Amino acid sequence: MRIPLGRTDLSRTVAGEPVIPLQNRYFEADPTNQQDQVALLSRPCLRTWWNGPDGAIRQVYSQPGSFSEALFFVAGTLVYKATPGGAVITNIGALTTRTGFVSMAATDIYLFVADGSALYYYTENDYARGTLTASGSISSGETVTIGSIHYKFATDLTPSADGSSGSPWLVLVGSNTADTLANLAAAINDDGTAAQYSAAIEPHPDVEIDNTTDTYITIRARTAGTDANSIATTETMANGAWGAATLAGGGGTAFNTITVPDNLGIVSVGVIDGFCICVVAQNQGENGRFYWIEPGSVTIDALDFATAERSPDPAWEVKIVGDQFWLPGSDSNEVWVVTGDGDAPFLRQQGRLFDQGIWPGTIVKMKDGTVIACGTDGTVYAITDGPRVISTPQITQRIREAINAQRAA
Repeated sequence: MRIPLGRTDLSRTVAGEPVIPLQNRYFEADPTNQQDQVALLSRPCLRTWWNGPDGAIRQVYSQPGSFSEALFFVAGTLVYKATPGGAVITNIGALTTRTGFVSMAATDIYLFVADGSALYYYTENDYARGTLTASGSISSGETVTIGSIHYKFATDLTPSADGSSGSPWLVLVGSNTADTLANLAAAINDDGTAAQYSAAIEPHPDVEIDNTTDTYITIRARTAGTDANSIATTETMANGAWGAATLAGGGGTAFNTITVPDNLGIVSVGVIDGFCICVVAQNQGENGRFYWIEPGSVTIDALDFATAERSPDPAWEVKIVGDQFWLPGSDSNEVWVVTGDGDAPFLRQQGRLFDQGIWPGTIVKMKDGTVIACGTDGTVYAITDGPRVISTPQITQRIREAINAQRAA
């Protein structure tokens, strides 16, 4: 008696059916088999590619055209870069978390990494930076000079100024050191109010604010590369000093944290048309929110955000699909497109709906533009113009059992 080949790994306990195991093989139609016209092809075994010291691998990522086809991966807290083939593996940075999902996306010069707690970037051609630290009060008449632009702290902002050494821009002395530093930061970017600095002020042509705290500000060159390392930084402050006489670090390799408005965590990143889409850690008040980083930048403007508002459910991630990006959620999904409008660069696409929640981390884009996703009901769908069920009942049951186990954990 000839026993037919098993075509699937069957386990359908709710129907009381016997288990039919299918291990290390997959079913495929085979017209050369004159009896069954089928074949079971063996799957290659796994082999050890890398054995590092810092724990399980949390994510693997590579983007053709970026970083000479390098492979990036996260093991435990450490982020690594591997040359094609794995001949050279280098630690490029560290995260604050050891477990959990990690998302990565890349442009031609930046790798963005999100671990749910923070957002980072890696580059091999960084911006030059400098830090001004205040150890005490800042007094009227003291000055700060960055390149050819001069600033003077003052209690009266009415005198005319042009930023030159003889007529420096005026920055209001605040009620405390933190306020005064905040006024200086606003003056450098020209993104504050007339009550903080000279009315005719202009943004600094060569640098912008990278970070601000109660005790220091960090400036960053507007252009990456080594040229900005020559920008001089001086001051006449009794209780303040620059970390160096010039900016430094331009053109070098760097792995740095990106400041996120309201200190929100970032759970997922994706790059489309040079923009980096950053989905925030979802919570009441932030469900569906995402920020974007402008092409060529590594800073987030607090006003550069939008919200998936069709449903109040949380969005798990961003997935780039052709010239669109998807925001799959626990109860619904939205599709957004790039508009080309500088004031509103993204817009939700009308009529592209999928009223089924997607289980986190299961959405996959195929080369033909089809999206494969596992619904929160355990069913696997292929989504083009509309959803199509592609999972068998036994597969759906297994996935549903796994989802229930994760929910109970």
